[in-house]
Amino acid sequence: MADIPALTQFSLSENEDGYLLQLEADDGAALTVSASPEQLDAIIDALVALLEDEDEDEDAPQAADPAI
Repeated sequence: MADIPALTQFSLSENEDGYLLQLEADDGAALTVSASPEQLDAIIDALVALLEDEDEDEDAPQAADPAI
């Protein structure tokens, strides 16, 4: 698989159809997409769910290493 560039910046602005989401990668590639309010809500919900899962994983008690 090819290397995936890292996100370096993003911006969000309103337009007549909803929102413009602009992403820029560390290799200089840029992408601008139009998103409806419903699509933006779905993106936000997915990010919140992902972050909540990570928080739960960090808060979970760690099993003791039986080799110790």
